[in-house]
Amino acid sequence: MTHKKQLSFSVKFSMHKSTVKFLILFIVPSSVNALSESEFVQSLLSNNIFFEKEQINLTIKQIEMEGDKANYGDWDWTIGGELGRINKNKTKYDYTSTTDYAKSTSQEVRKFSSDLTKKFFSNGSELSISYDKSLPVKNEEMHDKNGYQTDKNTTEYLDDTSISWTLPLLKNKGGVVDQKTYDLAVLDFEDEKLALAETKEDFIEEKLIIFLDWVSYNTQISIVRKRLEQSEKILEILIQKGASRISKITLQRSINKIQRLLLELESKLKAEQRSLSILLDGFDLAQNPLKINWTVRAQLIEDLYSYFQQSIRDIKRIEIEQLKNSRSVRTYQNSQLADFDFTISATKDDNKGNYSTYSKSSEVEYEAKIEFSYPLTGNVSNDVYLRKYRLKGRQLELKYKDKFDAILSDAQKLTTELKQGLKQLALYKQQIDENRAGKTETEFDAFLAGNSNIRFVIIENDDNQSLLLDQVEASINYHKNRIKYDSLMDRLLLNAE
Repeated sequence: MTHKKQLSFSVKFSMHKSTVKFLILFIVPSSVNALSESEFVQSLLSNNIFFEKEQINLTIKQIEMEGDKANYGDWDWTIGGELGRINKNKTKYDYTSTTDYAKSTSQEVRKFSSDLTKKFFSNGSELSISYDKSLPVKNEEMHDKNGYQTDKNTTEYLDDTSISWTLPLLKNKGGVVDQKTYDLAVLDFEDEKLALAETKEDFIEEKLIIFLDWVSYNTQISIVRKRLEQSEKILEILIQKGASRISKITLQRSINKIQRLLLELESKLKAEQRSLSILLDGFDLAQNPLKINWTVRAQLIEDLYSYFQQSIRDIKRIEIEQLKNSRSVRTYQNSQLADFDFTISATKDDNKGNYSTYSKSSEVEYEAKIEFSYPLTGNVSNDVYLRKYRLKGRQLELKYKDKFDAILSDAQKLTTELKQGLKQLALYKQQIDENRAGKTETEFDAFLAGNSNIRFVIIENDDNQSLLLDQVEASINYHKNRIKYDSLMDRLLLNAE
């Protein structure tokens, strides 16, 4: 075999090998330490600083909910006491303006009270238990015009114990009025959980787009670099073969164009890399590049109507708004009713009188009653709020429909784009497979044999490069739509967790 034939065979083999590398470059990951899409998402979720503000909002809502529950349903125990002394002097004059009598009184006051109340979630009733104890000591002296008259020292105690239970039968029946604050707090907490999940998912979607852009530019750079190496090798061969000056200049211009494209892509990659460096603090993308599974496909949902009602957070949040509004309507409707309460109670009074007479009494009283009251003039404020929340109910129905239709439209659009994207990728694969299987001789082979022009070699290689770059772009666009679709279906976060 002559030197020329050996050189021709070596170049053919090298060109064919480079082309195959181009075709499979973005399918095979370049590093075993590459960071996958799911690993990237997990690194974002593990850094709570991105969601700290929303997490604080959720904690605040939980504190408010627990506080409202305790404020309504926990035992409320209050104790009180009083210690004091009262001094009183009284002088009475008769019609001649002389003293009829003078009285001096001193009294020590010692009192203690304890009150215990509880409301019940089950029926809105209220239980009250109270105990009061008083220990007064009273000293009294009285003088009249005849001199000293009387001196009394009275020591006594008074114990009052009572228990009562009240059940609302119309207004506030079942606690519908008093429990409103807690019920709304529960719904607010559930809404805040959905808001936090939505914030996380929106954040992940936004960063995954950056992730895909980085992968796209990095893959395109690899393709262009391979093309540059190929063109530089061809230039070396042209120089060795003593090719014409115009052929070498034409090829050099092509190389310059490739270098400009490479610089442009590297600039875009650096911009994405700066964004990612904030997200992946301390992570070396040179040693651990990002990668995606190019073959993964979107899982399209067939029954969108039923899925939306069960799984879409924006729809659920509007449903929570509707529940809150309905809860307010129930409250104001019930508040229009009369106060009609049933109460049973028991009271015991123990009284110890003057210590010198040892007087003592004990009294027990039982009571069952029904109380009724109704404002004949009505409640203007309550009526205004009732009309307001009824109108808001209709407003929320329209909001629900608009949101449902908007998400459905977006889902149908993305579904179409994903299906079209698959067809486009299939066509790229078909074209690449045909190029791989059909070409036995390249333009460069013809050029070496003297049957072609260097311009045709450049055109052929430009076509190969464009085909690969377009395939990368189409594939990245497909995966961006896949991410957007999963985010719209509120399962991007679910898949990550």
